[in-house]
Amino acid sequence: MKRFALVGFIGLVLAVGVYAAVDWAQDYKSALARAAKEKKMVMVDLYADWCGPCRLLDKTTFSNADVQAALAKDFVPVKINIEANAENRDLAARFDTGAIPHIVFLDSDGKKVADLLGYYPPDEFRDELRKVIEKAAKK
Repeated sequence: MKRFALVGFIGLVLAVGVYAAVDWAQDYKSALARAAKEKKMVMVDLYADWCGPCRLLDKTTFSNADVQAALAKDFVPVKINIEANAENRDLAARFDTGAIPHIVFLDSDGKKVADLLGYYPPDEFRDELRKVIEKAAKK
């Protein structure tokens, strides 16, 4: 019985650890600062709590181990709830967010490189990350 409990506990720790692997920055300004320091790009996930495709992106795409590895390697990700406060609404307006989820990619200087609208399954999202990196390298 103890063996089953230990196996279950280890499974739970691994499951939580996999989802928690995306190291989300706490806010936009700290993401920019961290990206400059680490020489990475910023990925801004503009979302709202009521948004079904946003929740699906969290559940299936951002929880995918390959996506998490790609994000950890090249990006500082930050989630921005566009309805949380005036600063977030202003940021959404600055990025011309007309629909969500809206993912905006910035270089480490804060200049927009690319953006994505809507839900992307893990494999497609990983391919888009690769394209963004290639586009940024050409600049």
